[in-house]
Amino acid sequence: MSKKFNWRRGVVKPTTREYKVGDVVIFQAITIHPMDTGFQKDKHSGQLKPRFFVKELVIFYNDKQVCSFDFEVSSSPNPKVKFPLRIKGPGVVKAVWMDNRGNRFEKSTKINPK
Repeated sequence: MSKKFNWRRGVVKPTTREYKVGDVVIFQAITIHPMDTGFQKDKHSGQLKPRFFVKELVIFYNDKQVCSFDFEVSSSPNPKVKFPLRIKGPGVVKAVWMDNRGNRFEKSTKINPK
């Protein structure tokens, strides 16, 4: 039985500091997560490591889903995604990552357009 994975770090943030209502702003979502394909050998036991990867990332703006991304085992570790978002007013942008073992991690940021 595998251990429960505990995500410790991640971020969702705009790539620019200043923006106003109506602007399209590029955001990035980054998390620290191994992306094991199931083909790597464990250095100590010599056995294959089980598959372990981020399966999906869903982005919400003020609790409304605005986009989602699907990943496969071929994705690099610590995936980073950039996406455009039209700013409609103050609110919260939330990223929800899910992996193939059922673990879930959320990170959010408040936005206040000028």
